[in-house]
Amino acid sequence: MKRNTGWMLSVIMMLSLILSACSSTANDDQLSKGNESNTGKTEQKILKFWMRGSGPNEVLARSVVADIKVFEEQNPDIKVEIDYIPYADVEAKWNTAFAGGTAPDIFEVGIINVASRANLEQFIPLDDYINGWSGKDDIIDNIYKLGSYKGKIYGLGYLPAPNVFAYRKDFFEEANLDPARPPQNWEELMEYSKKLAVMENGKLVRGGFDVPSQNGSFWLEMFGHQNGSAIVDEEKELPVFDEPAAVEALEFLKELSQYSISYDQRKTETVPFRLGQSAMTYISPDAIGEMIRNDPSLEGKIGVVSNVPGKHPSTFNGLRLLSISSTSKMKDEAWKLIEFFLSKERAELRMKELMMPVVNKSLAEPFIAMNPEMNSAIVEAIQIGVGRPNVTWSPLFEKYANQGYEEAMFGVKSVEKALQDAVADLKKEIGN
Repeated sequence: MKRNTGWMLSVIMMLSLILSACSSTANDDQLSKGNESNTGKTEQKILKFWMRGSGPNEVLARSVVADIKVFEEQNPDIKVEIDYIPYADVEAKWNTAFAGGTAPDIFEVGIINVASRANLEQFIPLDDYINGWSGKDDIIDNIYKLGSYKGKIYGLGYLPAPNVFAYRKDFFEEANLDPARPPQNWEELMEYSKKLAVMENGKLVRGGFDVPSQNGSFWLEMFGHQNGSAIVDEEKELPVFDEPAAVEALEFLKELSQYSISYDQRKTETVPFRLGQSAMTYISPDAIGEMIRNDPSLEGKIGVVSNVPGKHPSTFNGLRLLSISSTSKMKDEAWKLIEFFLSKERAELRMKELMMPVVNKSLAEPFIAMNPEMNSAIVEAIQIGVGRPNVTWSPLFEKYANQGYEEAMFGVKSVEKALQDAVADLKKEIGN
């Protein structure tokens, strides 16, 4: 178990560099000169690549730089220039680049930005490239789906960051529950939460399952999907989180919240599970690793599975993707670099050296073998996970989903009325 946990920590440290939430964008390119210089050497084509993050010292960035170095060795006619865009500056930087004609050839993006940039025709569809790619059948099907907009693929995911269902095995034992058997469905989730909740002098001091009281749109999405709700009809670009399946999901969450200590989902320092004040939650693997680093006594006490399904299995899956700018004059070369990043050889190297999760089907079993409990949960979560709605108004969705969620949770309105009003307000703002 110690060996597995040590590996888990390494995986988790990597995953913390990954979430994100999600951004995409555009490109401007340099035309290849292809001329012979005085020395007789062919001048290199310059391929510009923008990556989100704080800079080259990040572990992920160092991995990307290593990949680029090998790519350049194999393609001496191509030079890749990489720039790092701080997360807070991403949208402004991209907008300025497209407006000024200085966008790069390749963008490293997130799910939440694919639709808006594709809608502006700043990204190109990758379908023709993918259809001619020998490695296309080795990519997990859901990865293609997460990078799609209106039936076309605009971003190819290379690094996933899913959430998993985590539970405290020691708390299970205290409650006479089998620590090797987490809840199997919603009914058991409710039953376990009731048994695991601890009251002292009429006050809840340890929750059964975390249910945020504020900023819970993420919970509404996840449980809505598990209950069969689309939450957002991405094909028609319509919010539908007031449909019966979504209402039923939020009603279930509200009932479940009686066994949860109140907290704000955006304030990670208040999450009960992280503080040892809850027995079960959905959480990123990096957060589990941080917990164990801060308190080594937790080693071996945290169990994980991909999800606890309702009518359907589902969880959240963040994803880093690569997109090609519509303004690029070197689209073929840009695709060649993307194809290199996604190759089994490079993915396997990242998996073995940096413990990064994989999107290649052929690497799933070797990845699981490295740490069966954690990695089997990660692989399944990648296969079934859903990202933030892939529509042009995704940030607005979060605003109004939070509005409906909180009005329902605080009893301002009935669950049905709260969600109906939130959907109506969102439709009004997006002009629908």
